[in-house]
Amino acid sequence: MSSDKERERLLENKNRKLYIWYIILAFFLIGALFPVYWMIVTSFKSFREIYSPIPGFLPAKIQWGNYIKLFEKYGFGESLKNSLFVSVIVAATSTFLSTLSAYFITRLKFPFRKQIALGILVLYLIPRTILFIPMYLFVNKIGVGDNIWRLIITYPTITIPYAIWVLISYFQNLSVEMEEAARVDGATRWQIIWKIVFPVSLPGIASTFMFCFTLCWSEYIYALVMISSDTQRTLVLALSNMAVGDIIPWGSLMAGASISALPVMIIYLFASKYIVGGLTMGSVKG
Repeated sequence: MSSDKERERLLENKNRKLYIWYIILAFFLIGALFPVYWMIVTSFKSFREIYSPIPGFLPAKIQWGNYIKLFEKYGFGESLKNSLFVSVIVAATSTFLSTLSAYFITRLKFPFRKQIALGILVLYLIPRTILFIPMYLFVNKIGVGDNIWRLIITYPTITIPYAIWVLISYFQNLSVEMEEAARVDGATRWQIIWKIVFPVSLPGIASTFMFCFTLCWSEYIYALVMISSDTQRTLVLALSNMAVGDIIPWGSLMAGASISALPVMIIYLFASKYIVGGLTMGSVKG
């Protein structure tokens, strides 16, 4: 009888601790999500509500005018298309080149292989504020005009070192037995890469693509320096150009921020299992 009571007491203590942890996690979750909630709510408020001394947690009436003005007055649609084009092209190209580079660095034996991998990590750690002036001079020197192709040329300097660094650790954890067995059966190096390595490495490749896409989607410094044309600007430039003057159009600004956050949120929502699996395997050499 006493053992049953002791077991019940331990179970109650365990449940009580779980409830405490749930409350703590809920508190931090609310703190993390509240800015997103406030951004979305503000995008549906009227000008008077936004500048009211006593802010409301819900709009008195949902106003779609902020979203309409965003596209009609501020040309947000063109900026959205530019950011999407640049992010997809750079992320796809960087992921493809980085996958091949990381695989060859990991699997092939050649001089200074470790030094090259270390150099790639150093390149990733170089601050962007050091590189944007040389890159601006470079794109001007080769004759690239004031358009988004400047960003397509310069963004790989950010994404490729990061992608190679992550994928090197990922490939180091992949078993080589399947590749050796395929080589014994007469498969070429390229056949091994396309039919064995790529399918097995899909979680790591997918997570790398997503992070490259996010880096390009939210990048500001290079876009600010490289692009001056209104028709060629990206989302972050379109949003920053709205925050000028004494009276900031917070409604349209929050509407633009909500739209710009939507693609990244959708990608991470539906592909979270690939991100967790890819980064977990690529984080520690086991």
